[in-house]
Amino acid sequence: MDACALLPKRVSDPRIETPGGDPDIYRLIKTKSWIYREPSNTAAVDTQCLFGHEFCVYSKHGAWAYGQAVSPVAGGSPGYTGWMRLSHLRPSIAAPTHRIVSLKAPLFSRRDIKSRIKKILPLNALIGGALEGGERGLDAEDTDFIRHGRFFIHRAHAAPIAAPRAGGFPMDDFIAAAEAHMGLPYIWGGVSTDGLDCSGLIQSSLRAVGHDCLRDADQQEASLGKTAAIGGGLTRGDLIFWPGHVGLMADEATLLHANAFHMRTAKEPLRTAAARIGAPRTIKRMVQTYCVNVS
Repeated sequence: MDACALLPKRVSDPRIETPGGDPDIYRLIKTKSWIYREPSNTAAVDTQCLFGHEFCVYSKHGAWAYGQAVSPVAGGSPGYTGWMRLSHLRPSIAAPTHRIVSLKAPLFSRRDIKSRIKKILPLNALIGGALEGGERGLDAEDTDFIRHGRFFIHRAHAAPIAAPRAGGFPMDDFIAAAEAHMGLPYIWGGVSTDGLDCSGLIQSSLRAVGHDCLRDADQQEASLGKTAAIGGGLTRGDLIFWPGHVGLMADEATLLHANAFHMRTAKEPLRTAAARIGAPRTIKRMVQTYCVNVS
């Protein structure tokens, strides 16, 4: 069964409501691409898709495709609906085999780290291919690379999709993944390691350890973890919500968040952030570090 068939047919949130009809399945061929609210380069944007991710296309209008993003995580949360440049998509023929597990991964033109770089893929991008190595009669040193079409990814930067916990971060420790984003620029709607926003940081970090969540801060507030009492003490991994903003606790006193005040992903004392933003509205405790509820 294809991923589009697994999307919910009706939801109460219009941002992720699946359009009617049978979609065509495409994959993104650009490093990242915006999902627009209207078929225009000047329209507002809310989020991005990343390289190799599926986009279920329900209709086309000139150079634009209307559809819904599909989570790169098996059984993950429904994605945004909207418009994407048709030139950024290609029909999905073969399923990807590996996911990018480093913040950035060079796509080499040859099995050589000194070779020309085709592009840089972001964390959570998906690629197709197989491990180069002895099973194909190649030299042992070629097992350092995974083939993607005519190009190559170093296997230090990718892990098999079939092993969702494998990768560059401790198993299920989405906080460690979030900390790896430190210093990345704040970009409204961003979910890539070129820049991201507050809820994009949470989604990117959970996906990096094989889990998922909905895209926006209010959706995450409603669906992640269990509500903890404000003033009852905090712990590493707690999510702190304000109207329109979310961060996570790196420890009992330090907030980690992508924010427009610092214009980057940064750490600061929660007390300092609360003095600037206001008192938090909700605290959600991630009972098993990730504890994702996507129902």
